[in-house]
Amino acid sequence: MSGAGATIRFPRFKSKHRSARSVRFTTGTIRVEPDRHHVVLPRIGRIRTHESTRKLARRLEAGTARILSATMSYQAGRWYCAFQVLVDARAHSAHAGSSLHPVVGVDVGVKDLLVVATPDGVEVDRIPAPKPLTAAQAKLRALQRRAARQCGPYDPATKTGREPSARWGAHARPHRSHSCAGRRRPRS
Repeated sequence: MSGAGATIRFPRFKSKHRSARSVRFTTGTIRVEPDRHHVVLPRIGRIRTHESTRKLARRLEAGTARILSATMSYQAGRWYCAFQVLVDARAHSAHAGSSLHPVVGVDVGVKDLLVVATPDGVEVDRIPAPKPLTAAQAKLRALQRRAARQCGPYDPATKTGREPSARWGAHARPHRSHSCAGRRRPRS
């Protein structure tokens, strides 16, 4: 049978230390609760969310969106739930204003996220690139200095700092802050 895809092989087992801890739900009950602060996943049940799911709930209620799958993943000591959603495209947003220029070109860059210009070369708009790591550098610097100074929990018997265990939390704080900076997105 040619063109049927790759040959099915014996499963390769993954170590929990090397691979990302995640699970994807594609079938079963995946829904957003009416209070908009809880989601329901199959086998897990009702989970409270940190952020409001208002925008997603409104689109689901209006029938302009459909949840295809939900992925739970574990990163830096926290569990995250990401939804894959099929959204009906609208030709024109209700809140979008009319443009003075009927035709524009959009250039995607590195220093600036977007540069919008007319065919004549007149720059209409310039949107700077978000730099979450640069914004978080001061906090990261302070946390890393603090972690470098801490040499393990204090031992009152010997009046010295003991050798830290792998689970000791001084080095977890910079890691958590670093991952938060990596996930940060501009507010829309």
